[in-house]
Amino acid sequence: MPKPLYAFFALMIMVVGMTPAHAALSDDDKAQIARAEAYLDTLKTFKADFLQIDSSGGIAEGDVYMRKPGRMRFEYKPPAQILVVADGLWLVFHDKELKETTRLPLVATPVNILLKENVSLSGDVTVTDVQHDAGTLRISIVDTENPDEGNIVLIFSDKPFELRQWLVTDAQGQVTSISLGKIEKNVQLKPELFTFFDSDYE
Repeated sequence: MPKPLYAFFALMIMVVGMTPAHAALSDDDKAQIARAEAYLDTLKTFKADFLQIDSSGGIAEGDVYMRKPGRMRFEYKPPAQILVVADGLWLVFHDKELKETTRLPLVATPVNILLKENVSLSGDVTVTDVQHDAGTLRISIVDTENPDEGNIVLIFSDKPFELRQWLVTDAQGQVTSISLGKIEKNVQLKPELFTFFDSDYE
């Protein structure tokens, strides 16, 4: 599997690993979680630049588009030849160079947290840690029913309050990150951005 595609699988799949023990959330922690939920609910659509970095120092960049519910698109810039599309049901990985396509159920991926119409960081998911300092809010999240399947960390800037980055840690402790720049909220996006047909890439 090509390295950029492998890195994205590492980013998207919560592989089995050990999740650190966590203390009970304070009232301030709960207030920060509510703040994050309220912000994420305002993101009906957005587009942004992204920078992906894996644990080995591999770097890829491109453009990301999102439309709730359930739709997202990552367009990698050359030399990467990767396209990733969430169409509301599947997360589709396409390697343009090898002409290979892989599909994962969207609900089985961490990015699904961001794509729900109404974001709730409770119930299906559990917040294990909240860190708020130096103008940054970090919220660590696991799957409630399978807490040992790794974790995703959402990172927000304080002023302005925006989602700036997310991190996924795999079973070996390796971290893949996606950082966002030039964020434009609630913009008009063409529906075809969130569709994928194999015939278009044959």
